[in-house]
Amino acid sequence: MKQDFRNRIGMSTINLCIIAPEFLPIWGGTGSYVVELLKNLPKEVEIHVVTLKRKIPGMPENSSMEDDLKYVFNRDIDIHYISYAKETFFYNLGFQIACFRRIPKLHKEYKFDVLHSQFGHMSDVLLQLLKKVRIPTVTTVHGTIALLKEVSSMYSANFSDLEWSEKQVRILYPVLRTLELLYAKHISKFIAVCNAAKKRIIMDLKVESEKICTVYNGVDTELFCIPRKNEAERKYSKPTVVYMGRMMSKKGIVVLIKAMPEVLRVFPEARFLFVGGGNVSFYKEIIGKMGIPKKNFSFVGHVGYFERPKILREATVFVNPSFFENCSISILEAMSCGSAVVASDVGGNPEIIESGKNGLLVPVFDNKKLAESVISLLEDGNFNKEIGREARRTVEKRFSSIKTAKETCKIYKQLLG
Repeated sequence: MKQDFRNRIGMSTINLCIIAPEFLPIWGGTGSYVVELLKNLPKEVEIHVVTLKRKIPGMPENSSMEDDLKYVFNRDIDIHYISYAKETFFYNLGFQIACFRRIPKLHKEYKFDVLHSQFGHMSDVLLQLLKKVRIPTVTTVHGTIALLKEVSSMYSANFSDLEWSEKQVRILYPVLRTLELLYAKHISKFIAVCNAAKKRIIMDLKVESEKICTVYNGVDTELFCIPRKNEAERKYSKPTVVYMGRMMSKKGIVVLIKAMPEVLRVFPEARFLFVGGGNVSFYKEIIGKMGIPKKNFSFVGHVGYFERPKILREATVFVNPSFFENCSISILEAMSCGSAVVASDVGGNPEIIESGKNGLLVPVFDNKKLAESVISLLEDGNFNKEIGREARRTVEKRFSSIKTAKETCKIYKQLLG
């Protein structure tokens, strides 16, 4: 086995096993991260994906292009489906058990050089704690249990109003927090998706700075492209405010809903588009009680990977009012499509957005400032377009998925010495 490893390194090849608790169809930010990374890793990296089949409510079992792996990745990738999921939280436990059972067998067959896991899910926690295999492990930290608990204390919603996975984090916090601290001790290298995330890793996981590399998330700038002429005309002729993400309390959706009446007072024809799965009925009920006309809002539900760019190109303004973000892929996707973004001044958002230049930052929880910023971008078309153009330039320069993949591959090589 060691000789085989040396031969592969001599040929500059790396046999990678990436654990993907979210994959295709993409469910959240982790799924987007994995897909964008795999699309752009150098050919010298042989890719094995350990993942699961997911049934997303309201979405067909087969989602056309997303099921055509060669269309998505344009390269050979070995996919190992080892589990199945119908909901958003407890499937993690089943996937962790499946990883514990199956990855050692896969490693015996394929002799992996590097294991790449996703920290928020800790899919390989049993594998690491029980030392079932000894593979150098990189983990990308999308969030920590400690951070989720801290953000949850900001919610104004009652426990009953929380999304299912948010409730489980609150209930199981002591156990999950203990597990994440133990798990972190077994990881060889950490990838922080922004500097704010690096600080959280040091603080929450008690990890030395030397073990952490910062690699920003990236997006496919060809897929998430600026509007064509007819799309641009539609975008600016009918004010459309888009939120895209999970329908969860921590995403600050209630803040956006509270801002709607003020925006509609100035722009009564404006349309608010809520895109994403989750606790949709709860937010529909809130808007209904506010008496906002149905013509001014719609809930699209979950949309596929190839549908997202089409919606983002329609956004006159894209809003992310989240209570915390590390390096928001939805913000980067919107910016890549040339959308003018308004986002909360939290976490890694200031590392992406220079307020007034390539987007606007507003204080978290401040629905009045949020409404004012949205209105300013709807009122001044030239300002809106310049913000959008600068947003696109920012993504091309700093946040392309090609750049993310190159920097991640360097970490694999460093890990292997």
